Amino acid sequence: MHRNAAGGFGCVRCWPDHADAAWDARQSLRREAELADEPHFHVTLLACGACGQRFVSVMIETVDWAAGDDAQHWSLLPLTAGEAAELGGGVSETALEALGPDRRSLRRDHPSGGAARVFWSNGVAAGPHD
Repeated sequence: MHRNAAGGFGCVRCWPDHADAAWDARQSLRREAELADEPHFHVTLLACGACGQRFVSVMIETVDWAAGDDAQHWSLLPLTAGEAAELGGGVSETALEALGPDRRSLRRDHPSGGAARVFWSNGVAAGPHD
């Protein structure tokens, strides 16, 4: 298992250095559990098939009642084993936002009327959403 230098999480396959590559790598992560599945709030526990690193993926959506071009915001955060176990027992927006506030996370923002962008950030954004 080859660990990344980026905080010791993941491997070069699931957590590459460049944000766009990391977003592409997200597609190959295995879905372990659906933690919240609401129309505008979706939380999934994902894992890398190569190194076993677990991630929490959070999608929030804000409805654009005018044009139907709903804004979507994604966060992807690598988890410790303890965090992954705690999330398996249930999830709240407060608990999500308390995860790794200083840990590097991947974000994808697609605002209403704008182009999507992928970038590195910290922690998880879990609200507001509709």
